[in-house]
Amino acid sequence: MKITNRQAAETQFAIATLLTMNLPIKTSLEVALLSTELDKQVAAFQRVRDSLIKNYQIKVVAGGREGTVTFETSNVNKEKSLMEFTDKVNELFDTETQDINVKLHLPGNIDIRPDVLKPILPFIELV
Repeated sequence: MKITNRQAAETQFAIATLLTMNLPIKTSLEVALLSTELDKQVAAFQRVRDSLIKNYQIKVVAGGREGTVTFETSNVNKEKSLMEFTDKVNELFDTETQDINVKLHLPGNIDIRPDVLKPILPFIELV
């Protein structure tokens, strides 16, 4: 299955929650396998993102209102650099991953919050 890098990162956070749950052994193994596949994809994404940050001399500034994050650059043409950086990061987020062929066979009686369930829906088969 192909998903975007954005979906891979969101799914990785959801999988972290599943990894802490007491699931049947087969399901736990499937979750671990999916986690491994997502980790590889997200690591590649992070390397490219870090390269963009370095190339555009981006400084991430956290704080402000309600935990907002802003980006600054020391490049001469700041506005153009930030716009190019943002466009490239968005393109990177929207790029499809390599095929991830792991399905999760979750038991029907498992209690998962909707915010955790939503990103992993493409990988679930109820049993």
